[in-house]
Amino acid sequence: MAYAFGIELPYSLLVPVAHLRLLGVVDSSVQARMLGLIGLMYVVKTAGLIALLVHMLRPIEHLRRYAVGHPLQSGAGVEEPGSGGAAPPEELILAAANAAYDTPLAFATVWAVSWAFLYLPVTGALYYIAPDQSPLDVQRGVALALFALALFAAALPLAYSILGRLLSPAAGVISLIARERGLTVPGKGYSLAVRLVILGACLAIAPTSWMAAMVLGETAGPAKPGLKLTLAIFSMVAVTWAPVCAGFLAGALAGPFQQVAAVIHKIVQRGEVDRLERIPVYFKDEIGALAGGVNAMVDRLEESSRRMRSYLAERERLLQDAAQRAAQLGAVLDNLVEGVFACDRQGRLTMINASGVRLLGLSDRSEQDGRMVEEVMDLSRMRHSDGRPFTRDELPMVRALAGETIVQEEQVLANGRAGRDVFLRTSAAPIRSEGGAILGAVTVARDVTELMELDLVKDQFIRVGAHELKTPVAIMKGYALALLRNTNDLPAPRRKMLEAIDRGADRINRIVDDLLAISQVSLDVLHVSEEDVDLKELVEETVDRVAKSASRHRVQLSLDAARPPVVRADPERLRQVLASLLDNAVKYSPDGGDIEVRVAVAERAPVSSPPRCDAALFSQRHGSAPSFEAVVSVRDQGVGIPVHKQDRIFERFFRAHTDTRHDYGGMGIGLFLAKDMISRHGGRIWFESEEDKGSTFYFTVPLSSEAPAVDRR
Repeated sequence: MAYAFGIELPYSLLVPVAHLRLLGVVDSSVQARMLGLIGLMYVVKTAGLIALLVHMLRPIEHLRRYAVGHPLQSGAGVEEPGSGGAAPPEELILAAANAAYDTPLAFATVWAVSWAFLYLPVTGALYYIAPDQSPLDVQRGVALALFALALFAAALPLAYSILGRLLSPAAGVISLIARERGLTVPGKGYSLAVRLVILGACLAIAPTSWMAAMVLGETAGPAKPGLKLTLAIFSMVAVTWAPVCAGFLAGALAGPFQQVAAVIHKIVQRGEVDRLERIPVYFKDEIGALAGGVNAMVDRLEESSRRMRSYLAERERLLQDAAQRAAQLGAVLDNLVEGVFACDRQGRLTMINASGVRLLGLSDRSEQDGRMVEEVMDLSRMRHSDGRPFTRDELPMVRALAGETIVQEEQVLANGRAGRDVFLRTSAAPIRSEGGAILGAVTVARDVTELMELDLVKDQFIRVGAHELKTPVAIMKGYALALLRNTNDLPAPRRKMLEAIDRGADRINRIVDDLLAISQVSLDVLHVSEEDVDLKELVEETVDRVAKSASRHRVQLSLDAARPPVVRADPERLRQVLASLLDNAVKYSPDGGDIEVRVAVAERAPVSSPPRCDAALFSQRHGSAPSFEAVVSVRDQGVGIPVHKQDRIFERFFRAHTDTRHDYGGMGIGLFLAKDMISRHGGRIWFESEEDKGSTFYFTVPLSSEAPAVDRR
């Protein structure tokens, strides 16, 4: 405030002198009294202006005091609220902003008006002080009017530029504080172009009006001494006043542009926007809008930079995770027993693990990348299990590229180094994109040579062991029957012993037959003959034989048909299947438990119900699948089969009750053979079971005639 009035003071000392010369006052006593009055009026005017300015700037002072008592770090240089201070109230910020932006123009206007009307009462007081003073003529009146206009035009830009220069830092600080609080900076907006036009006009009007008033005043009366000196002094005032105003005005306008240029320069120099200062909004005009736009641009750049850094950090983390997972996957693949191969859409090999290299007898897997699949998997060394050589289109990976999925397909690979064949089980599948497009294929090949050799050894052992057992079992059974027939006076205990030997021989004989059947199944040479079989008679005979050896169980037979069904089957194989089911029912039923055998005729069920329903063999033999079939069921009241073991019940050598309290022995081959034999007849086999509530096994055999017996169920 003192700075503003201090700039005004040198010029204000010359103004009274000019005013007295315009009035034509030459009397020194009158001049002294007039100067005293002007000084008094100037003091009153200045005091009033100071009081008004203090009142207008009071909100800024309140905000300053609040900042001193509550430190806040902002972009303007105050402390962060999180550092212990409290943010200033919004109404205090808004009031201070209004004061900072509106005061320069409003106060400059009041200041200029006060100068324009200051000498009006002084002129009127002249005629009270000097009554003999000649009255004002038109020329002097015009000169005084131009003098007042000159004072107004001179005071307005000077006051505006000084106050704008002095208050713009406070306005900038307040704008930054308001911006951090998310407040819209208040204050009236003034167009920069309009302000420049008005201030420029004032810069032109003030010296012109000043000089015109002085000329009119000096020529209105008789010439006064010192005219040239007076005009020279007043001309110097006019000449120096304009640059002073222009300097303050230029400084007020150049500051914001310099701030904008500095921020842009930092962005260009650093290549980043982190920790950049924001530009204070000094004026509510185009310059302020430019500063606000640059601030918004920096905000968006910082946000984009943060997002970019976050994206890059996330990308780096994902790349590290991907590299780590790729390393883990590579380690897992290299330690797999199976050979793993992958190719792209064109059939070029992209990955092969260590087991795959060993499996194919390759020297270096890095040399295989980019080679075609058929080159790596030498077709001359590969053939089907039946001996046929492979073509390219038969390779599992090539078929997978066409969209096919291969599961456990057997292949034979000639191993020239070892001089023997390698047996493989290969699975392959296409690699698809999210949209379902095929991007490549992956193949997994497992060397099962040892397993197949072991299976061959087991099959040979089973076959040889069964043949070796058959002769002594036959001898034992023959002697037992001979003794039972030729000894009439044999004591009852010994007869029971011989009958037990006979039953044991029969049981061993059935086991031997099962072992031989397994051997034949493994070699795919199991013979199933075809003849018309009276199913009722065959079932009755088998049931009677089992009932004799299971005296503690009651075996019941029911026939649900109008006439005995006749099936086209191998009677010995059907007896073997039924005997196996009855033996299991007897074995796993409690003493005295009923076993029910039922024979019925029904229309053939759909292929999907029950599971494992396949009449392909019968269709091949007879031209079409039968419409009716005989259904044989064996129901017991035994221990049942646990749910988690039911899916494996027809597997070879699988026993559901191994190592449990219901483990009654057995080899676990009866149900496996039963399923195979029934399938060879074109029938189906399935079961229903609930643990501790018994089981019911079903099998079907196609009828030999399309005229079925009526089902009375």
